Amino acid sequence: MIYLLKTFGCQMNVADSDFVESHLRSLGFKPAKDEKKADFVFLNTCTVRQQAENRALSYIGRLKFIKNKNAGMKVIILGCAAERLKKTLKTDFPIVDLVVGAKDIEHFPYLFDRVFGNEIVAHQKSKILDSRLKPSGMTSQKKLTPCPLPLTPTVSAFVTIMRGCGNYCSYCIVPFVRGPEKSRPLDEIISEIISLVKNGTKEVTLLGQNVNSYSGHGSRVTSGKYDFSDLLAEVNKIKGIERIRFMTSHPKDLSDKLISAMTSLDKVCEHIHLPLQSGSDKILKKMNRGYISKDYLKLVSKLRKNIPEISITTDILVGFPGETKKDFKNTIDIIKKCDFDFLFAFKYSPRQGTSASKLKGDVAQDVKEKRLAEILKLANGISIKKNAKLIGTIQEALVCEDRNGIFVGNTRTNKKVFVVSNKNLLGKIVKVQIVESKINSLIGKHIQ
Repeated sequence: MIYLLKTFGCQMNVADSDFVESHLRSLGFKPAKDEKKADFVFLNTCTVRQQAENRALSYIGRLKFIKNKNAGMKVIILGCAAERLKKTLKTDFPIVDLVVGAKDIEHFPYLFDRVFGNEIVAHQKSKILDSRLKPSGMTSQKKLTPCPLPLTPTVSAFVTIMRGCGNYCSYCIVPFVRGPEKSRPLDEIISEIISLVKNGTKEVTLLGQNVNSYSGHGSRVTSGKYDFSDLLAEVNKIKGIERIRFMTSHPKDLSDKLISAMTSLDKVCEHIHLPLQSGSDKILKKMNRGYISKDYLKLVSKLRKNIPEISITTDILVGFPGETKKDFKNTIDIIKKCDFDFLFAFKYSPRQGTSASKLKGDVAQDVKEKRLAEILKLANGISIKKNAKLIGTIQEALVCEDRNGIFVGNTRTNKKVFVVSNKNLLGKIVKVQIVESKINSLIGKHIQ
């Protein structure tokens, strides 16, 4: 059978799609190039902003015309928008055959096999391709341990270490669609990474809505309990793993212990994504972020003091209800002080069910647009200057992609590097001399 899987949203969604795809391929499914040739179409959705949700709904609408010509095609909607809209999605879009929300993504193999197992078995002439798939179409158990091991080697892989979130930032819908915070056991994560190493992985990115609050139990730590710093130390011991990254970090939980781990563990890369959201203390309080701008600046100072070469990236949300010119100016000022290597800026979009959606003082759309443009202009200028300083320097890049002789890799500080070489650099850490810089990338010359 042939499948197509499209993913919208964050790295967590990408990791979830890897998990889904791993199960499909274990059943003998093959990827399709477009929807018209697919027996199954999967859409992993995002709902963190209305625009992201609208993109997903628009895509589902377009699938209607394809399914009219291919009645046998199955449509499966996954992820955060699927969770938020699961009560109405199949009614609004009758072409949808199965909805698996973000809270149930761990149970995807069971849910998928329960609905389509008989059809898959029949299509494969009763040949059972997966030990969990029975002729009845049922898997042997509902709760399956997620281990999204890619069936094709990958140099860099995402590893989900926790699911859900318990912060309840006033603008954020994630706790409602992904559920409460839950950490995976240490031993399970370590086993998954070891399996990835055997499959060719050299770099892992540990994922969580807030990795700093990671906590759980495991046999590898004497006390039986461990935090994120302990986990980093254990992953650092794994032979074959050469680089460790993580995201996302919440400023209110970034401890001295974690900064110390980043400093002392040789495989942990010198980069952190630390969402600021706003430079206004008034707005930060309304956002329920748990820190003030002074706290954030102290963290940045501490990070740069302990890890001088660190790159820091962030998120900014403009146009939050009640944001005045002064509030926005405070955000501009803190961006200048922090000298971010790169930032992602977004216009505030009210999400139904969040406390911010009930706030008064909505900012006009044209004002949001102007503020967003001003922040992006400022941030791009900073990025250009910082990247230009790297011209002539020697950087170590882990090459993760080959685009017909143009190799794409990342420095330890998570800057993308393009390198032309007649040698096969894929999967290797190579020395590169930077010869040109862009806003969000570098161009380098491979040093023999």
